[in-house]
Amino acid sequence: MKYFISLGVIVSLLVFSLAFGEEQGKMGGKEVTITGQVIDPACLLTMGLKGEAHKQCATACAKAGQTFGIQDEKGQIYHVLTDAPTTDPNKLLWDHVESKVTVKGMLFEGGGVKAIVPKEVKPAG
Repeated sequence: MKYFISLGVIVSLLVFSLAFGEEQGKMGGKEVTITGQVIDPACLLTMGLKGEAHKQCATACAKAGQTFGIQDEKGQIYHVLTDAPTTDPNKLLWDHVESKVTVKGMLFEGGGVKAIVPKEVKPAG
């Protein structure tokens, strides 16, 4: 589990630096609405784990510092970011772990990575 937490922290820092670093002026953000499943990116990418059977593990990993992601119907993964330092990027997603949601927020793209700062999250119906 330590490996996944470290991987999560590294990915989160990379995505944060891409979204809010020097390139922010070039990349900018745009308002979007995406629908997909709230996932644990570390377990999905390294072991293919997701879904209801993985919910407890995903929650435990997030409590240990892993940020959630959103995987849309096409398989695209959006890393979840926060718009303020020391704020939990998962705060709007805790009630939706491994569930399908519709997320409104700001999209940032750079270096082949897509990330979203969620502003509103609702169960997808």
